[in-house]
Amino acid sequence: MTPGGLWDADKYEIKALVKHEGKIIDTIAMNYTGPSAFQAEALVKKKGRYEIIIYAYDPQTGNTGVDKVKVTVQ
Repeated sequence: MTPGGLWDADKYEIKALVKHEGKIIDTIAMNYTGPSAFQAEALVKKKGRYEIIIYAYDPQTGNTGVDKVKVTVQ
């Protein structure tokens, strides 16, 4: 995924949903940093387990990709 490429990064909505204790506590837009690479910062104030769900969505075609990761803040 690159800007202007076959999967045009400029046309996708790419966000991270941050969940804590089963509830979404933040939605963060992710920024393009290189071919198929995006980043964002999340500031968390509580210790514990978090789930981060990342999705890329093309509103024109409906094409969507999703992944998730679990992290522990100590």
